[in-house]
Amino acid sequence: MANSWFQFKQFLVKQEFAAMKVCTDSCVFGATIPVCSETKSILDIGTGTGLLALMLAQRTKNDVIIDAVEMNEDAAQQARDNFFNSPWDNRIKLHACSIQDYFKFTPKQYDLIICNPPFFSSSLKSGNTSKDMALHQSHLLIDELMQIANFMLKPNGDAYLLISIYEEANFIKVANAVGLFVNRFQAVYDNENKLIRYVLHLRKDSKHLKNTEDKFVIRNSDNTYTVQFANALKDFYLNL
Repeated sequence: MANSWFQFKQFLVKQEFAAMKVCTDSCVFGATIPVCSETKSILDIGTGTGLLALMLAQRTKNDVIIDAVEMNEDAAQQARDNFFNSPWDNRIKLHACSIQDYFKFTPKQYDLIICNPPFFSSSLKSGNTSKDMALHQSHLLIDELMQIANFMLKPNGDAYLLISIYEEANFIKVANAVGLFVNRFQAVYDNENKLIRYVLHLRKDSKHLKNTEDKFVIRNSDNTYTVQFANALKDFYLNL
């Protein structure tokens, strides 16, 4: 998936100027997080190429508005172009700023908040500024993210985060500290034995939080996609 573009069934994601490219675990995230029929507003924090916003637009009705926030100038322009060339340009709005600045000037709450946040808090950086901003928490700390999610989430809203398996304890600790309830919604495996990501579900109350997690396996032992993956991504991937 390292091409300068990625063609889905209903939209195209151009990514030549974005530090973080379309990746399989993000596609799983966009395809499998629950979206309630009552959902009318969605916030995508750190939209990058706009992939998740586009996937959620495809999955939701025409009256659902999606705000996508991206602080990196190149990625923001890439996302803006991807939205414009999609069938849902009229209901996805790109905000080219940090989520901290967006929060300061946006007195708005959302039914659903999604985020694939920076997922390395202490590992070595690459020297590529754009990529480091996307991968590391120096520009978006966990406690900042949780505080913003708490304020911008409606009382009955849901937030889902795709996180590193090594950062789960930190996310849960900080979420609880700001008053959010959190459970692990999904464990994503590259294959049956290789766990790669967690999806956390956050709410302001404990209603609708599952006590058990889903296990999602992307590939079989022969490297083909699992039936589970094919069923989840069949509306998006061209060859499924």
